[in-house]
Amino acid sequence: MIAKAPCIPCLINQGINAVKRLNLDDDKQKEIALELVRYLSSLQTIDKSPAYYAYYIQKLVKELTGQEDPFYEIKKLSNAKAYSILKNLKEKDLDLREVLILSGAGNAVDFAIKDSVNLDDILNIGVGRFEYESFVEEFLKARSILIVGDNAGEIAFDTLLVEKLVKAGKEVVYAVKSYPILNDALMEDAIEVGMDKLCRVIENGSDKVGTFLEDCSEEFRKTFYESDIVISKGQANYETLSSSNRKVFFLLTVKCKVIEGEAKSPQGKVAFFVGGMYDG
Repeated sequence: MIAKAPCIPCLINQGINAVKRLNLDDDKQKEIALELVRYLSSLQTIDKSPAYYAYYIQKLVKELTGQEDPFYEIKKLSNAKAYSILKNLKEKDLDLREVLILSGAGNAVDFAIKDSVNLDDILNIGVGRFEYESFVEEFLKARSILIVGDNAGEIAFDTLLVEKLVKAGKEVVYAVKSYPILNDALMEDAIEVGMDKLCRVIENGSDKVGTFLEDCSEEFRKTFYESDIVISKGQANYETLSSSNRKVFFLLTVKCKVIEGEAKSPQGKVAFFVGGMYDG
């Protein structure tokens, strides 16, 4: 996916949201904001994915603030709040479609884009494009499933999906980032929410926004291509894996008009659809 004009202010906003987490004074925040603008204005063209540019925006924030993980505290709070919500949901007998929707709704936990998120509202997010029948057709034949995770907080909602898949006899692997970037989940987040007790959790070897396969570890790439099903969580993973040369099921909450157009699903709704550059 190639970035579009409306992605530019969003990229700046992501950088500013990271800076806000650090309680810096207004002068320092403005200084950093101007550096972010200078970076984008120095580009001769915008011809790569939004995630590509988001990485360099966040790298600049880290360099200018000296903070390796600006979202650290909010990630911990997100995990704790999401986990508390799940205690009630685990008592319900949710079916596969319901846990997929809940996992997709969990993607709305994105403090890289929003200043605040009401996690209780996530339970009321509606559904847009949802290719459940296509998934079930693959699911019934599949033995192995890779889930490419996205955000902290969201990862807690993903535990319900993983639990359902494992109970159905599937071999599930859940992938997280190797290094801090935005509010993306790391191995410590997976351990915090108990994901490591449900399935094998691997790091992807990268600190990039989204998933650039060429930057990932051999273990991750092998798992990506050999798994019968790949479920990719979130917008940045969609931006970077939509051109991958295998079938991928994308599960996310649509957060902007650009992705609304790309995913052909309404903004603010959960989308679940198949993509990738494959024959079929």
